[in-house]
Amino acid sequence: MHHPQGQDQWVKSLQQHAAHASFPDWRPGPDDWTHLHTSFTPDGEPVTEVAVYRHHDRIHYTRYAGDELTRFWERLMGQIA
Repeated sequence: MHHPQGQDQWVKSLQQHAAHASFPDWRPGPDDWTHLHTSFTPDGEPVTEVAVYRHHDRIHYTRYAGDELTRFWERLMGQIA
């Protein structure tokens, strides 16, 4: 599915903010790209994963669940609001 360019830019910005919130010491390089994914466990609990890749190598990764997930999203939304 193709998203309008503005929406693509918003998603990329959200991913960048999530990576900076999760890995404050990370400084983006020209070959770095970020990934943000929210899904549910088999028990129905939400989880969010944040990763940074350099080329095809994952250089940073974290997974948020439970109270930590709520704190992550509150912090992230506070940064972009």
